[in-house]
Amino acid sequence: MRGATHEHRWLQRTMVVERALATLRTRIARPLLCRLRRPFVLERIARASEVRLLGHRLRTDPAVFHPLYFSSSRILAEHLLERPLRGLRVLDMGTGAGPIGIVAAAAGATVTACDRNPRAVTLARENTTLNGVHAEVLESDLFSALSGRKFDLICFNIPFFERNPANHREAAFYAGRNLETVRLFAHGSAQYLAADGRVVVIFSEDCDCDRILLAFTEAGFSVESKRVTRRLFEDFHVTWFRRQESLE
Repeated sequence: MRGATHEHRWLQRTMVVERALATLRTRIARPLLCRLRRPFVLERIARASEVRLLGHRLRTDPAVFHPLYFSSSRILAEHLLERPLRGLRVLDMGTGAGPIGIVAAAAGATVTACDRNPRAVTLARENTTLNGVHAEVLESDLFSALSGRKFDLICFNIPFFERNPANHREAAFYAGRNLETVRLFAHGSAQYLAADGRVVVIFSEDCDCDRILLAFTEAGFSVESKRVTRRLFEDFHVTWFRRQESLE
């Protein structure tokens, strides 16, 4: 009994310390880092440049989601490379500058990349050529240009802020007041995913994570795996889904 009581007290103290560290990270460390880093990032993303990500050259455009200064692109690419991609039919939704599609194509996947932003489509095509890989890049509002196709893997660095976007660039961040983009993507994925296929998305702790997961559950998906990666004091959730009927 004494040992059990000691262990209980130790667990309580551990939980108190963990909560204190989480508060320190979210309320002090991360806001401070954001304030210090913000002028530097805004200056860099406001002009066209060339950056490198996982060994690939990527040209940028101020009107397109930046592939380097927002951590989510690198994290999602790293998670993809942990799995075999060769021979898979991969859809890179919301490709932006093309980093996810390029990484997948370099790993042997047959890639279709799409974006609703015409400047992103032009940029992604330029970057695939720059890196000597092949990917079909289409202008498409979610699945609008993909009728009749099936994919083994659908990837999306999803927008997750609950606000209506004012332009194409904002659409990379804002999913609508009721997360319409996420919900439409989840339901569309159920139609375009091959049997035994996977959907993988990444989103920040800054959103309502439960609402994001609910969008996929309502579309007939089950969570296969979830991992949290922390970069610059921010937690990113990488979640893999399978259709529920494929688990039966």
